[in-house]
Amino acid sequence: MTEFKDDLMDKTTRILLLYSKLMRGEKINKFNFCMETESLSRTFDRDIEDVRVYLSELFSNEELIYDRQENVYYFSDVQSNSLEDMEYLFIERMLLDTGVLRADEMQILLKHLALNTENVNQLTFREINYMKKYEEPIHEKAILKMHGDLTAIITKKSVIKIKYIKLNKKGVEREVIPCTIKYDLGYLYLIAFLKKSDKPYPAYFRLDRLHSFEILRSQTMDEKRRVDEYMKKYFKGIVQMYGGAFIEIRLSCKKAFYPYIHDKFRTAVIIQENDDVVNVKLKAFEGGFVKWMMSQPVDLVQIIEPKEVKQKMISEAKKMISIYTEEE
Repeated sequence: MTEFKDDLMDKTTRILLLYSKLMRGEKINKFNFCMETESLSRTFDRDIEDVRVYLSELFSNEELIYDRQENVYYFSDVQSNSLEDMEYLFIERMLLDTGVLRADEMQILLKHLALNTENVNQLTFREINYMKKYEEPIHEKAILKMHGDLTAIITKKSVIKIKYIKLNKKGVEREVIPCTIKYDLGYLYLIAFLKKSDKPYPAYFRLDRLHSFEILRSQTMDEKRRVDEYMKKYFKGIVQMYGGAFIEIRLSCKKAFYPYIHDKFRTAVIIQENDDVVNVKLKAFEGGFVKWMMSQPVDLVQIIEPKEVKQKMISEAKKMISIYTEEE
């Protein structure tokens, strides 16, 4: 079972350091690396094996070679290409704006990125200044390692048992079939089918509420098909991590507003144009769509059909009016 403990960040830092050195074309001496990271010899062996597994899962052309004469490890034919400043600045901006990582994780990640740029000193200094103002998530949970572990599980197509902490602080256990991980509105979510449920769509689990997980077995052929079908047919229709039925929706919107809709719903297509107004068809999960639609300007976009969705919008609007009227 994988659990978060204080030493997990140390392992993440160590492996990232090892991998970044190898990617830069350095030859890694086991004794020197253990001295540098204050780690044991057997820990280094496990880290090296983790790197080998990672390369095999990526189907990478890189080969980790051990030179017995020099007692060093290195990548074959490594091409050390530093990040350009604009590449680093773009990644930095995305990471800081999402604010999904705990402060220590964010600092280490940005530092490692900065160390792989041409202007190391300048960008490292920049990273230090930004981290002084960085506001970490209120949950203060480490999720970098959890994300890496779950990504490997998804690649291996395993069935897992998770221990999940609900909003009311109650812990529950669920056997799930992982599909993917998705970011939305400040959180990372594991999207997974409940093994004991026949519902056609998966559930969403925030990574910061995942206490631990254990691998149960490999997915069956039917489970693999279930995941593949979801990713092909439904994944683009996720909005704000709310469920409901996957339905077709028709909207009328200003032509200038359509690109915003398409960026949010990659299933959206224009089916009719009239001057500066277009009719749009898209597919999405009903619950998430209603929540999103409630925050949109009615002078720019309106629902044409289905009537059931329009009725839910009316119901939500009435609740808001009732609450705020009572306050007055």
